Amino acid sequence: MTHLIGVIAMTSSIILWTLTVILAIWSFVLLSGHGATSIAGFNTMTEDEKKTINEKKLCFVMGICMLVCTLVIFCLALLNPNITITTTLIAGSIIAIDCVVTIYLVNTKCK
Repeated sequence: MTHLIGVIAMTSSIILWTLTVILAIWSFVLLSGHGATSIAGFNTMTEDEKKTINEKKLCFVMGICMLVCTLVIFCLALLNPNITITTTLIAGSIIAIDCVVTIYLVNTKCK
């Protein structure tokens, strides 16, 4: 049973660190102003609809959102063996608030 707990802890650690690296790379791609085609909704717009949106601002806002999520997951990866329910709830709340703020900013400032 102890071996199984160790395997689960190692697996969750690998997942958190891998997710941190992937999100960090993608946030820097977005912050550089590239990768707008990967943003949900933007890639399905017509050319006329895309002209109404500032693509650089959109990428920057999404990059900041992704960076905040990356930092939260990085903190969880650092604390991995000792993560409490409270820590998980705080991390989830930060990510949820970040998403709400990002949706507001994208709909008001990126047009």
